[in-house]
Amino acid sequence: MKKYVFFSALLLILAIAPITVLGQGAVSFTSTQVTNDFPNSISFESQAVSAGADIVKAQFVSYLDRYGASDSTSRQAVDIQPGKTVDLSYEWDTHDVTSAPWSPIVYRWRVTDADGNVFESEPQRVTYADVRFEWKVRKNDELTVRWHDKPDIFGDKVFEIANKAIQKQQKLFGVTLGIPIQIIVYNSPQEFSAWHNLALDWVGGEAFSAFGITTQIVTSRLPDSHWLNAVVPHEISHLYLYQAAYNPTAPVPVWLDEGVAQYNQFSDEGTDYMVEEAARSDALIPLTSLAAGFGQHDEARIRLSYAEGLSAVKYLAKTYGEDGLARLMTDYKKGLPTDQAFLDALGVSMGQFQQDWAESVGASRESMSTPTPWPKPTFPPTPTPMTLGGKTKTPAPKSKVQSTARPTPTKVAQAIPSATPVAHPPATPQAGAKSGAPLCWGLFILLPIPLVAIFLQKRRR
Repeated sequence: MKKYVFFSALLLILAIAPITVLGQGAVSFTSTQVTNDFPNSISFESQAVSAGADIVKAQFVSYLDRYGASDSTSRQAVDIQPGKTVDLSYEWDTHDVTSAPWSPIVYRWRVTDADGNVFESEPQRVTYADVRFEWKVRKNDELTVRWHDKPDIFGDKVFEIANKAIQKQQKLFGVTLGIPIQIIVYNSPQEFSAWHNLALDWVGGEAFSAFGITTQIVTSRLPDSHWLNAVVPHEISHLYLYQAAYNPTAPVPVWLDEGVAQYNQFSDEGTDYMVEEAARSDALIPLTSLAAGFGQHDEARIRLSYAEGLSAVKYLAKTYGEDGLARLMTDYKKGLPTDQAFLDALGVSMGQFQQDWAESVGASRESMSTPTPWPKPTFPPTPTPMTLGGKTKTPAPKSKVQSTARPTPTKVAQAIPSATPVAHPPATPQAGAKSGAPLCWGLFILLPIPLVAIFLQKRRR
């Protein structure tokens, strides 16, 4: 009887367990053709072939590969004609967004067949390179410098200054960058602004810290030592501070970020007089008012804000040493809000530090009212998803200068290593999967088996 009972129980368990009905064959993907029309768009084309049920749905799944930050995955529906073989095509329209040159994109295709089975291609990686120019390149394991239409001596000078800045800032921040630095030098504001959704005429460089990318505008054909010794270390500093201090729950104040970047420059801009003059005329801006940014349209305020940031960081390093600055960055990395980070690293509150600094430049302590403890900001539990193109992207003001000639799109056949596509059916039935019928009929068929076994055993006795 034990054999009958065991066998019957096993069949009952199998009947109750979920059953996923898979297609009769896998789905394969051809290698993706990538067409780069930077800064307007980047397009992807492939084919999916099913050996089983018809393919009825397709998506382009992608994200920007950001170092040290959560990746916001975008899933865009792809229009297809259902069938065994379907053409896959997706265009990421970037003409109205800021798309950093050489930003890395990771993507894959995702298809669903008529039985509800889901298959994905292997993830691929491509960089959205600026293909408008013939770029010259100098590089080592830590650094890549790109420039165009200038002599080699120009690139050599940028490379030399950048390597010097890397050595200095590794020591200051106490971190080694996890990704190589990329420096892209543009020759005019027009070249630089062409890939921005909003162009600001006072910007001379920009850092995309999560990508390890910095971009600069250098109009001179030959090396301008003063400007290069300012802008190159400045932008590299943003990359180091990001890795030394980034924590989404405790953002570093803008005045501190920009002040440290200027502190790391090899050329002094000589802005101390601006701070002293503002102090004498009771026009000093409280640092706490510069935590979120300097504004965009008031150039005089912006220049004073930068000058105050540098002045405050100089005072911090002189009073508490560069070790104090490094400790402060570490506390931000731990997630401590500003007031708590200052207390822990320097032994003073942000309010007291602000008053001490103001007094050091000739302002009264009363001009800097002591703020209440810096509130910890509220953040959403996950980063806001970044949608790659399509109708869902948030419109932004248009103020970009386009190139006079639209570049010829560059088509890259198999631009990335092509791995053999592997189908990944879901572990549980997807919507539309025909797994309900086998489960129900299995119960009706198998449920009487235990009763029959018991009946036969009694009859034998």
